Amino acid sequence: MELEMNNKNKENLRKLPAIMGFLSFLVALIALAGVNITLLMDIDDFPKTLLVNLPIVGFFLGLFGMITSKKSRLHAFWGIGISLFIFVFTFLMIGLSWVGINPKP
Repeated sequence: MELEMNNKNKENLRKLPAIMGFLSFLVALIALAGVNITLLMDIDDFPKTLLVNLPIVGFFLGLFGMITSKKSRLHAFWGIGISLFIFVFTFLMIGLSWVGINPKP
């Protein structure tokens, strides 16, 4: 007979990546909501936190969340996708506004 040892540390290590993927999704949604609110309220200065810091945190949390079982990768995929969308939107918005400005009428 073998004695089975319950190791609670293994259970905690399995839950951590699932939480990381969900946090990635949550942070990306908060950043996306913040970007939408600033666009709808026509605020001239975008907060750096919403355009840069939160999507970077969401992206890296999503990458850490990808190192999991298949069960918890869905939130990590969505978190990475929304974070990348915010980056692409920001850089396209800045790039197209530079091209669209006509200094000489």
